[in-house]
Amino acid sequence: MFYFCVSCSFMVHPECTLLPLVVQPPSIKAEFHDHSMTLARKLISFTCDACGKKGRGMFYFCDVCSFVTHLDCASLPLVVKVIRHEHPLKLISQLPAISPFNFRRCNLCVRMVNIDYMVYDCSRVDGIKIAAEIKHFSHEHDLKLIDKLGINEKCDACTRYIFTPYYACAQCRFFLHKSCVELKPRIRHVLHEHSLLLLPWTTHDSGCFGCDACGRDCNGFTYNCEECKFNLDVQCISLQYKFTHGSHEHQLIFSRSQDDRKCNNCDSKKILFWCENGEFALDYKCLTLPHSVWYEQHEHPFTLCYAPEDDSGEYYCDICEKERDPWCWFYYCADCLYPAHLECILGEFPNIKFGKTRTIDNHQHPLALAIVSKTSDDGRHLCEVCGYSFTLEAGLAYECAECKFNVHRRCLYKIGTSKG
Repeated sequence: MFYFCVSCSFMVHPECTLLPLVVQPPSIKAEFHDHSMTLARKLISFTCDACGKKGRGMFYFCDVCSFVTHLDCASLPLVVKVIRHEHPLKLISQLPAISPFNFRRCNLCVRMVNIDYMVYDCSRVDGIKIAAEIKHFSHEHDLKLIDKLGINEKCDACTRYIFTPYYACAQCRFFLHKSCVELKPRIRHVLHEHSLLLLPWTTHDSGCFGCDACGRDCNGFTYNCEECKFNLDVQCISLQYKFTHGSHEHQLIFSRSQDDRKCNNCDSKKILFWCENGEFALDYKCLTLPHSVWYEQHEHPFTLCYAPEDDSGEYYCDICEKERDPWCWFYYCADCLYPAHLECILGEFPNIKFGKTRTIDNHQHPLALAIVSKTSDDGRHLCEVCGYSFTLEAGLAYECAECKFNVHRRCLYKIGTSKG
């Protein structure tokens, strides 16, 4: 039952008629917004610029910058104190668009939140400061705090592109996100029976390891069980037992029993997270795809999309110009109407930081991980140790660009190596 005005089609619940006469002021000055916002009494659909959720009904809007927000969101306090955290939390309304972690877990409810919208963050509130310089066990030099963007580098721990705040050793091109500096040294994980130790580099001679969750090659930090030769990369370790993903409305829960089901995006049968209703599943590889990425010289970031961007019936990748499956995830630049395959944006080795070095016994210079460019007369990539082509490894190897010296990753152990 509801009350209805025939003249203007105005409808209310019976309980809503008991609300006070003045529910909201006609205008409000939110703590987190520079301009006054006006109350709109029209009942229309909108997306709140504060929380990112859909709304319908009255809302506040800013004439100056077209900012729209729910009534409740307009009253959010700038600083809050929660029971489960020792420091005050500040409402953050603008985070760098370059951030590869546009989806993060809430530390209280562990559900995923999109940091393109407002979040409460503990960084520098009421005089609390992050250490300006630290000594980290993974690097020989002191690391300095950087709070400004302007580099196109990857974090040496998670191998995702840098976002603020982060720590850096500029002379070594060594970078760590603040969150990666705070990784626990030892953890227990649902995927393995033994505790896992955080190592700043893999124990494998090649300098790379295959993550036992997502299956990708990685040369970042690893959570390792030396006894079982088991490795998890930092991105996969961040996934909790239960959480919400942007591609699905219900919670996803880790399941040991796969029942021959497949990932709804890539058809993989590897380790899956299931929706409680059993009709939807995703694997680690898809769950750890970055929500927002940059591509070469393109001026805007690409956003991960889960459904077709239009109903034209023609779906192509604007990078390789090949057809796309409309029901497979893709990256999309909304500013340029520019869709692309995941692999065309991320490349074949998204969890590899190129340029990391290894030192070998019989060469005077460090060797850097790269896609080699040297070729023999017949056009093949050749390894200086075994003499065989690099084609089986897609050209990924260690090279000394100065000497044009190239070595397979798998051949490093034959000549002796040390950490770069």
